[in-house]
Amino acid sequence: MSGRGSNMMALVEQARGYTVALVASDKPDAAGLAWAREHGLATFALSPKGIGKAAYEDALDAALRDAGVEVIALAGYMRLLSDAFVARWRGRIVNIHPSLLPLYKGLDTHARAIAAGDGHGGCSVHLVTEELDGGTVLGQARVAVQPGDTADTLAARVLVAEHALYPRILAEFVMTPLDHVRAVALQLPEAEERADGFFVAGERFAAVEGDVLRVRDDDGWADVALGGEVDWPAVEDRVARGWELVAPAGLLEAGGR
Repeated sequence: MSGRGSNMMALVEQARGYTVALVASDKPDAAGLAWAREHGLATFALSPKGIGKAAYEDALDAALRDAGVEVIALAGYMRLLSDAFVARWRGRIVNIHPSLLPLYKGLDTHARAIAAGDGHGGCSVHLVTEELDGGTVLGQARVAVQPGDTADTLAARVLVAEHALYPRILAEFVMTPLDHVRAVALQLPEAEERADGFFVAGERFAAVEGDVLRVRDDDGWADVALGGEVDWPAVEDRVARGWELVAPAGLLEAGGR
């Protein structure tokens, strides 16, 4: 949903492992809607004024389901969702909040962090529940509070962090382990996917079996757990290294890490 349009734009422009099916807003004149249409995205716009919250949320719910939406990513959507709406989409609504939750729920987060003398502000991507800013935190980015910072200067730097954090965490939230590995493996030169893994020049270099990655390494094969907390940058490096170990010499200048 749009509102704080720059976060919505970041989600669209950095989409990896997910597809933006619909951009929706409760403000029909929101600039983000025009931007979304210019980029070929489906949009939904409806003001709740005159029809009431329940009717508005029923229409929004229908539009989301008609568009095939599976996960809702709030981006500056300042209207509180009803408990009934949250219940319909339980576990499938995420939001980004400009503080290091559980610190500073609600508004004026940057001013509150500065007033408290905190060394860092930041942002958190979290699941949306009936409790305001109270759902499980999926990821955070810390931003140092600098001498002389105001709420506005800190907010500007936190927003940069939001643009990097939100698309990454959303991708991690919606992608299966196989999706993650596929996104990395198929970017490598001449890599292909078969039923039993990922290959280059007929040699297998990685495979996903449930929540385990089997990947080529210097000693043959290694197993890497993909359940729970996963260091995905490290996994990406392992996949790329596996490709390097079996790729023909002529390809090594074109890819890998």
